[in-house]
Amino acid sequence: MTSILIIDDDPWIRSLLGHVCQKLGHAVIFASDGDRGLSILRDNPHVQLVILDMQMPNLNGLQVTKAIRQDPSHDNLPIIMVSGFVQAHEVSDILRAGVNRFVPKPIDNDQLRQYVADMMEQACAAKAG
Repeated sequence: MTSILIIDDDPWIRSLLGHVCQKLGHAVIFASDGDRGLSILRDNPHVQLVILDMQMPNLNGLQVTKAIRQDPSHDNLPIIMVSGFVQAHEVSDILRAGVNRFVPKPIDNDQLRQYVADMMEQACAAKAG
């Protein structure tokens, strides 16, 4: 079973994201802020996808992404960022920072499901290759 780390300070959004991922057959680990998310990721090297919010206390989504990308063991780890507070021109900056996909809030569950499926397929192919 594949594991997905969800990092979001909003418990309702964490629950929604977790529900979508669990319905796709993935195990889910939750963190309520960026610091905790990075700590969980260090302790769970089997995580195959991170879904995180842009606006969080302590470390925001970009800071978490940069920390993940600086770790050679996670430089190819797929990351999906969700946010309701990003301007259209900022999305390119988010993607340049190392995020693989961006999902605006309110979250389109179909789009999220497709992105999760795509990212998990790529992660499995990279492991097999």
